[in-house]
Amino acid sequence: MDFPVSPAPASPPPEPGFPSFDLYGEAEPRARLEPVHLEALATRSSRHDWSIRPHRHRDLWQFFWIRRGGGTLLGEGPERRFTAPVLHVIPAGTVHGFRYHPSSDGHVLTVAAGFLGQCDRLAGGAQTPPMLTSLAPAVGEGLVEEVNDAFARMEAAFQGFGPERDAALAGHVLLLLALLRRGRDAEAEAATTQAALIRRFREEIERHFRDHSDLDAHCARLGVSRSTLTRACRAVTGRSPLDLVHERVMAEARRLLIHGARNVSGVAYALGFEPAYFSRFFRRREGISPARYQRQHSG
Repeated sequence: MDFPVSPAPASPPPEPGFPSFDLYGEAEPRARLEPVHLEALATRSSRHDWSIRPHRHRDLWQFFWIRRGGGTLLGEGPERRFTAPVLHVIPAGTVHGFRYHPSSDGHVLTVAAGFLGQCDRLAGGAQTPPMLTSLAPAVGEGLVEEVNDAFARMEAAFQGFGPERDAALAGHVLLLLALLRRGRDAEAEAATTQAALIRRFREEIERHFRDHSDLDAHCARLGVSRSTLTRACRAVTGRSPLDLVHERVMAEARRLLIHGARNVSGVAYALGFEPAYFSRFFRRREGISPARYQRQHSG
């Protein structure tokens, strides 16, 4: 397969707020823009003290494979922290920037939008997401190894010469799209499984929040490990399993203090606490003592 080197597109008028580049930090458009460009993450990032200011690219998609380290993804919305391994897919025209940990390592793949569209169609369509996407392929260590291998082989092809170079690069882009699709499907399946686990965990909490079961007891009844439950809770709710248990205990404590016709000690015993410990527990989470909370909401 032979694809031509495309001339760089004419520079559009500057877009307000964020600079546009072919490749970051290069003020002038490249005279000849290859459909595929690959470089090590450190090549450009280390020159800029591991901080890439928010910007966008003209008609270019970028794939950032962070295999070691991490950092913060910047853009027009809230900052997003990330930890390797992760693959960031940046559609053409999307504002993005990074603050990397200096120990970070990986690759940056830049692909012309027209060429990527051709590859996407060859791969069956719908391989590339329409918006900025961060794929964490830790859902399967095998997938991480395959992505690492794909970028290593692509790097060897990119540095090569001869008529087979273009065909090899096209093939590696197609392989990356296939891995991206597989990773997205795996994450969707994992998210469905995790959501089901959290529903079961909330039912488990409802049955046992008064008896102060430890996390190991909850996990044994659910048939999962602590790490599996913790990952699911973080992914689905953004909180730890213990946070969810305490959330339910606090909801019941507030209900009893307001509507239970009991004093603070009675509420504590009803929830399986010693009164002094209950008062400390409640104050840490509500900011005021249970007695004051009850007075504020009485009558």
